[in-house]
Order: sequence, then C-alpha cells, then structure tokens
Amino acid sequence: MEYTIALYICLAVLGAILFIGSSRRSEKETAFFDRISSKEIQGALAVFIMFHQIVVAWNADNRDPKAMSFFYFYGILAVSFFFFASGFGLLKRWMNDKDYIRGFMRRRIFTVLVPFFICNYIYLTDALLNNIIFRKHFGFGEVICSFFGIFLVNNEMWFAVEIMILYVAFRVVFAKVKKPLPGILIMTGIVLIMMTIGLLSGHANTGVMSYWFKGEWWYNTILMFPLGMLYAYKEERINEVIKKAFVSVLLASSILLILMDHIHRNLIAKNIYWTEYHGAAHPICDKLLGLGQETLFEIVFLIFVITVLSRIKIGNPVIRFLGKISLEIIMLNYLMIDKLYFLFKMYGVGVYVPAVVAGTIVCASVVYVVKNIVLERRSGLFDGKVT
Repeated sequence: MEYTIALYICLAVLGAILFIGSSRRSEKETAFFDRISSKEIQGALAVFIMFHQIVVAWNADNRDPKAMSFFYFYGILAVSFFFFASGFGLLKRWMNDKDYIRGFMRRRIFTVLVPFFICNYIYLTDALLNNIIFRKHFGFGEVICSFFGIFLVNNEMWFAVEIMILYVAFRVVFAKVKKPLPGILIMTGIVLIMMTIGLLSGHANTGVMSYWFKGEWWYNTILMFPLGMLYAYKEERINEVIKKAFVSVLLASSILLILMDHIHRNLIAKNIYWTEYHGAAHPICDKLLGLGQETLFEIVFLIFVITVLSRIKIGNPVIRFLGKISLEIIMLNYLMIDKLYFLFKMYGVGVYVPAVVAGTIVCASVVYVVKNIVLERRSGLFDGKVT
C-alpha cells in the first residue's frame, strides 16, 4: 500500500509541475515545439528519470518496487525526448544562424563537458573512499581511465558522454555541409555506427566501472537525435499535418502507445537484451527485436507529445528551473540514491523518495552554479532564462 500511495503522489507531482501555468495554444501559431518549451519539458522529465532510477536501483538490489515499478518501463521515453529535443534544437539554430558553428565548442560541448567531469570526480572520490572503507581494489589503470572519463565510475553518466560525441559530430559535419538534408543523413549514419558498436559490445562485467557503449541504454534511444533534426527540417509541413488531422493523430498515437506499452512490458519481462546469459541461440536477434520495438515506441510517444503541444502551451518557473539543471540531475541522482539509502531502511519509501529528489536537486544546483563560474556564464538558477 505504501508503494501505491507513493506512486500516486509522484504522478501528482509530475502532473502539477508540468501543467500548472499551461494554457490553450492560439490556433494562429504554426510552431509549437521550440528550444524553450522542450527545455521545460526536460525539466519535468528529469524528475521522472529520478523516479525511474530509484526503481532501477531497487530492482538491482532485488527489492520489489511493487506499484512504483510503473516508472521502470518508461525511462527510455524520457531519454528519447532528451535526444530528440537536442537534435531539433541544434539543427534549428544552425538553420537560423549562419554563425552558429562559431563558438559551438564552448557554447554546447563545454556546457556538458564541465559538469560531466565535476560529477565524474565526485563519483571517483566516492569510489576511492569506498575502496578504503570496504577494502575493495581498483587497479591503477582503472583509476587513471576513470580520471579521464574513459571508464565510467557510475554508468548513469553515459548520457553525457554520448551527447558530447553527438555534439562533436554535429560540429564537424555542419561546419562543412551547406544544406540540412545531407547533414541529417550523415548524422544518421554516425548514429547507426554508434548503435552498432553498442549492440555488439554487450554489457559490462562490473557494476562499478565500465567502458563506454556497454549496455542497451547506449543505443536504444539515440536514433531520436537525427529524427529530431529531421523534424526541425520539415517542421512546418509536419505541424501543418498535425493541425489539420489533430483528432486522428491524437487518437491513433494514444492507441498505439497503449499497444506498444503492452508489447514493451512483455519484452522487458523476457529480459530481451540479456538473453546471451540465458543460453539463447541468437541473442543479437533478440536485441534487435527489443531495439526495433522500443524505437517504434519512442516515435509514437514523440508524435503524441508534439500533438498535445499543438494545442497546449506549457511553462512555469518550476519546470524552467528544473530544465536548467536537468543534465546535472540525471548525472547526480545515483549519488543520492546510494548515500540516502539508510533513510529507506529507517523510514521507508515515504521519506526516502522525497529526500533523494530534494538532495539531487540541491547537488545539481550547486554543480550548475560551479559550471557557470567555470564557463564565465551569467545565467543564474532563477533568472528565468533558458540556456
């Protein structure tokens, strides 16, 4: 019962921070997905990902999350939106600003690189302290590789690594191409190569330190990045179709979401990405089955979100604030999940989950401020600006 109540409270919080302050969109508006609205949605999804990661940690600890397992199945949808919005935003800015590539390293790549290494050193310090306390042993090579980010002390840092790779690829490709479509096609090819590497890399043998591209999370959402770019390129035409066939698109995407959710849950129950450990004859085929289904699931979800945004304009100070620190939230959440676990043992889910959320937001805010100091940026936590 405690987990059921916690689920309802978490869903109510998510609904509140997402829709408070929302309004009906004017029918005259032709663009209903932009950098600001997408960043605000990412703020709400960052909270969702916190709940998702808490449930994943419980599963790893062989603890039944019961009703809270709801959050286990939809983490890929939240992450797919992050990739989609990133691809959309990059290409949109490039098409509207001839000088966008200038200063791109500092404006985009360093914005991820700096908090990545701050969080990386926090996790590395924690791991080395645990090494002493629990008498575990990390080799010198592992520590050096972790220091430079080649090993991930916490595998949840994967998102920052992958988005930086995509940013670098974007910088190289779109510094050369003159038209959007060739650049989108090249970026799609790069993404497919990254997906293939991840598909063939399997999983890490350790839960502490891991090489890049180990695990299905490295490749089962990344295709949404070039799809976001494609949407930016054909935005006007796609939006026109959605506005004209709003009811049909909303109804079809809703039905497909329910269907895809049912299929996805069955595949996850069969550990579709892990069948090589169960003696499966063709584990790669199993992974491709999971990848194909999840890709369709993500596309339907994104169509549903864009369709809803065609009629509803969201925005409030809370999700604007959370959107600013969304990357830091994703990277630091596992630190709080681990360090505050004693609260779960002492007081249960009702105290533990709010403490993890609050602790993560505080730590993410501190890292965000430090990042801006390092990058000499003036955007503050509460100035209302989206950077």
